[in-house]
Amino acid sequence: MSLANGPRLSARQGWLLTLGVALLAGLVAAHGFGEVRDIVVQARYRALAVIAVHLPVTLMTTIGWQVLLPRGRRPPLGFLFRLRLIKEAINGLLPVAQVGGDVVRAKLAVRPGLTLARATASCILDVLAGTLGLVAFVLAGLVLALLTLHDPRFARLSLALIAAIALTGLAIVLWRRLGLLDRLGALAGRWRAWRDRFSHLGEALGDLSRQRGDLVASWLWHLAAWICGALETYVAIWAIGLHPTLTQALILESLTQAVKGLGFAIPGSLGIQEGGYILLGGALGVTPDQALALSLLRRVRELTLGALGLVLWRTTRPHRQDPERHHPGAGA
Repeated sequence: MSLANGPRLSARQGWLLTLGVALLAGLVAAHGFGEVRDIVVQARYRALAVIAVHLPVTLMTTIGWQVLLPRGRRPPLGFLFRLRLIKEAINGLLPVAQVGGDVVRAKLAVRPGLTLARATASCILDVLAGTLGLVAFVLAGLVLALLTLHDPRFARLSLALIAAIALTGLAIVLWRRLGLLDRLGALAGRWRAWRDRFSHLGEALGDLSRQRGDLVASWLWHLAAWICGALETYVAIWAIGLHPTLTQALILESLTQAVKGLGFAIPGSLGIQEGGYILLGGALGVTPDQALALSLLRRVRELTLGALGLVLWRTTRPHRQDPERHHPGAGA
């Protein structure tokens, strides 16, 4: 995948995208396109509230990224907010891997005093903090579901979640204990450019990883963003004419995010998100057509802010100078 001149669709991604579109179309056809369309149309101006309530979520995740950047060299919050919108647009709308947006925002964040290695390292740790925040958020939602819904599906989901958490913890331990980045750098010894890149990235990750206060702050901001996402779900449910409780919105948002994580390989989680809403919405009294309308309303938000993000991407230019060329030791 190359993002230098725009994302390119590989054959595998093309098949996955086709699968997602087919799954989405099948779900809508099975539950009645007309009924789903009518529910979405009835939302009208309320759809604007769904779009607006997502902006605080993006702001919180932006702050969660900003605190990981070196003090004194952090770009303005407004600029990072712009890059965050770009990242979400690329990951959500373009047929690329879910890391495509992070590659772009790391390159665009480079400026004097902030090397590509440090920008990339901050993005890696930002994704890690967001993932750990999501784990905590899903656990909270799962506990609420088990206490209030008494549905056997949530018991099975809890087992799958525990296995996912164990694998995540194992990956972190291996990264910290075995020095996987250093090993990658050694394997790339024949190619000096690759060796230098891994070396700089490993040093930058090491430096940022020692700032434990910043890591905790990033995790807390991301956790707050996930919780705020439940408010977006609450507003979306209200927009289609239902009267949810905040507890129901939190359960639906958290567990739907867990389901979406299983379909990360499919661009935009097409069909996966909709299936999650149908599966989990049934336990909350949401009919399949209402669940699909709810998901499509969220898609409207993704398309609106995603279109804005793509425009911002095309109008944002990277800094002309490469700091690593002029300051060889800056990545250390």
